Amino acid sequence: MLRRVFKAPDELGNSFEDLLSYLTEGLTTDLQRVRAIFYWIGCKNQHLPSSGGPPDSPNYIFLQVKRNHMSFCYLFARLCREANIPCVVIVGVAKAAGYEVGDGQDAVSKQHNRWNGVYVDGEWRLVFPLWAFSAVSGHSTGKYTLVESKGGAAREKETQSSGVNVTQLNEYFFLPDPDEFINLAMATDPKWQLLSEPYDIKKFTDIAHVRPHYFSGDVKILTDNKACLYSKQGEISIGFKTVNPKWCGVLSYLLFYNDHESVDPLLKDLQLERYIMMERRSSMWIFHARCPCVGVYKLSITCAQSDAAFFRICNFKLICNEVKERIQPLPCQVGTAGWGPSKDTSKAGLTSPSQSKGIVHTSRGRDINFVFAVIKDIAVRTELVQNGATTNDLHACVSHAIDVNSKLNVAVKVPAPGEYALRIHTTDTKTTEETNACNYLISSDHQSQKKKKAENKLEKQLRETMKKATEGTDYVGLTNAIEAFTQLDLEDRGDLAAAINRQLCLQLRRGNFMQPQRLLLISFIYTDLRDAMLRRNVGVLDIAIQKAKSSEHEQQLRAKIEEAEELRDHLAKLHKFAHGVLQLKQPTVSELHRYKTPPIPVHDVMLATYIMLGEPRENIKNWKSVQGILGKLGKRGLINRVREFDTVHLTSDMIEEVDTLINSYNEEMVCLRSPAAATFHTWLTNIVDDYKGNGLQQ
Repeated sequence: MLRRVFKAPDELGNSFEDLLSYLTEGLTTDLQRVRAIFYWIGCKNQHLPSSGGPPDSPNYIFLQVKRNHMSFCYLFARLCREANIPCVVIVGVAKAAGYEVGDGQDAVSKQHNRWNGVYVDGEWRLVFPLWAFSAVSGHSTGKYTLVESKGGAAREKETQSSGVNVTQLNEYFFLPDPDEFINLAMATDPKWQLLSEPYDIKKFTDIAHVRPHYFSGDVKILTDNKACLYSKQGEISIGFKTVNPKWCGVLSYLLFYNDHESVDPLLKDLQLERYIMMERRSSMWIFHARCPCVGVYKLSITCAQSDAAFFRICNFKLICNEVKERIQPLPCQVGTAGWGPSKDTSKAGLTSPSQSKGIVHTSRGRDINFVFAVIKDIAVRTELVQNGATTNDLHACVSHAIDVNSKLNVAVKVPAPGEYALRIHTTDTKTTEETNACNYLISSDHQSQKKKKAENKLEKQLRETMKKATEGTDYVGLTNAIEAFTQLDLEDRGDLAAAINRQLCLQLRRGNFMQPQRLLLISFIYTDLRDAMLRRNVGVLDIAIQKAKSSEHEQQLRAKIEEAEELRDHLAKLHKFAHGVLQLKQPTVSELHRYKTPPIPVHDVMLATYIMLGEPRENIKNWKSVQGILGKLGKRGLINRVREFDTVHLTSDMIEEVDTLINSYNEEMVCLRSPAAATFHTWLTNIVDDYKGNGLQQ
């Protein structure tokens, strides 16, 4: 279809009838026809027709659009209507080039724009032709100065500019999800927002400034989704989470200072370098901004897939009205590796970190231990870094060793209050290439300098007793050892965490929860996590995980938390795969039910769908039996079954059978016969591909 659209002769644009006859030849659905119209406009936008054509023809209107006498949304609406496809022009406000993050309601209310609503497959959908076919490059208010980029200092003053118009073809604005689109543009008439809970101008103004790339970047904002964020003593944190476990991209940032809105201009001799900490926590990215002076800032979060170029995904306006005394920059630059363990740590050969957060608090003179499992043949180099000190000055404060059980143990003892960076580097012995595997920010404050005394003979004996009890199955003996250990407030060097984990296992086997209050609380949280995992519900899992992570026993429960997070991410991935199916309306599914003799691709896709859902084979022996199941509604309805789909019943044989049925067709081949069946084809393909990649074999 697309090749045919791109090859449409110019002279066809001299007549609506001739053009639409050509564009829609052989197409069977309104969705295909609308897509053909959309692509024709996009193609002509990049290759202008040689002549204007007669008045009131597509070519004539198109040239009027290029001369700013008419609009893309009028041309799109006219073509759809001439093809007997209902289409309206929607009026509203949009966060276009003239918008700056943090603008108030008055400014946003003046950002007038228009786009289209088009009726396809039994429902109204959105199309924004102007943004699909054109963009403004280089627009700037001139208010901001770039002061920090990826940890490095900068001082680049923006120049005020209205920018230049550029031609593009951005497919995001063809039928975008209304829940995403509302972040970019808001219809004045609430019914054309196509939302169950419409926005008003205040809510639209307040939300963070996200860009289309945000919705394809496989990350989502975890913290307040607000355009304006206010600091607490000069510090602001913004969190993100990856929603695709296989996502291999990286995030970074740009920090700007607003001289126009700030009370004082930024001092010329103040270099903002290393004032943004990017903390990594497994699938989370948390940006901690330290504002060294009172003022107004802008933080732009950027994203890149692998080695591709970075593009901005969202902006926040940071307002700092007070700062701490003597705010210092971070001890060193770490780049996109960030602070804390991440997927990159695993790639570098280290897994199962004992410290899951990038920031570790301690007191002067106290040993801090970092433990990892070593999964590759690697060499390790560690260093401790502090502002104003050399690596040699701190050489004696850090040591490491890999034991016989392939465990890397890193020991750090900070010599004085302040902030330190622990940098762990690994070198693959096969490639001799060194990688920055993990970084930790170690903070030793002035209020926690109480020096621990060396353990006496009794304390050492209690520690050894607990270690031995951890290796056995004597529940009572282990419980008594833990109780004695904690009553003396002995330092946890990893042995207390191991003992409590072992005690929890023995406790759950016994079903005995009559323990001291601290252990009882851990057991309850552990049980909540286990029960949430058995229920396999994303919402329930989120609550249980948050409860466990916000408790003071997060360290002891880390293994179970990570297991629960892995299951939660797995279920979230299934929901993402099902998104297209869940957007289908019942009348669209009913079209499949009405087939007496469906096209072979449609038959195979729907048969594969019910095999994936675990329907017994005797119930789907032929199309008539499949047709009967398709007619069911409610809990046994097809869309609801996809919504409730889980992978616990899947087998390799089922996956192979489904793959055999669908791999002969691509999405476009199926779509030509039934767009609804094509949606199920996409769902099946995602599950099969992920299963074969071991992503769903849980």
